[in-house]
Amino acid sequence: MYTVLVTTFFLVSFMMQPIIVDEEGKQATHHSFASSSLPMDEKKVPAFALEDPLELKVILKTYDEDRLVEREESVEKIWAMEDFWAEYDGWVVEDQKIGEIVFQKKLEKI
Repeated sequence: MYTVLVTTFFLVSFMMQPIIVDEEGKQATHHSFASSSLPMDEKKVPAFALEDPLELKVILKTYDEDRLVEREESVEKIWAMEDFWAEYDGWVVEDQKIGEIVFQKKLEKI
């Protein structure tokens, strides 16, 4: 279930970003996935560049057993999804919508 939620979130986030096309058509000139063995004018990959970061409302909920202990809300600017997921390692996705994700964490019993 977690994998489905993460995949859905990534796809929705990806589709919400603007697609930038240069004047010559859909060709990127400085793209990280383009092969470095080809000259710059022969590299033909789909153009996709982010002008602005993805803004996402993040809600963190901390539970003690079944009781909500703390709720924290913030707006994150995300340039790389890998960095975003690494920041919330250990949290579980409780809910997500376009532009919003809710994480939960249960406190360990002592």
